[in-house]
Amino acid sequence: MRRNDPREYIDIGLGFVGFFGVAFVIITAVCELTGQPALAWALVSLVLVVIFILLLQARRRMAAARLRAEEARAAQDS
Repeated sequence: MRRNDPREYIDIGLGFVGFFGVAFVIITAVCELTGQPALAWALVSLVLVVIFILLLQARRRMAAARLRAEEARAAQDS
């Protein structure tokens, strides 16, 4: 299976990072509630959330650029 659309790579990254982000946030909460050290878990959670936000922004920028290109192409055809 070939992936030709760059948005698919971003979608795969969002799913991967989102899943592990939620998992690490839950692990962090459990560690905090049970009194275990949670600093490392919290830092990993923070990094995953930041990466998730950056991927979302990249996907939005890519979709906006594609929309502008389609509008420009439609304006040239008219």
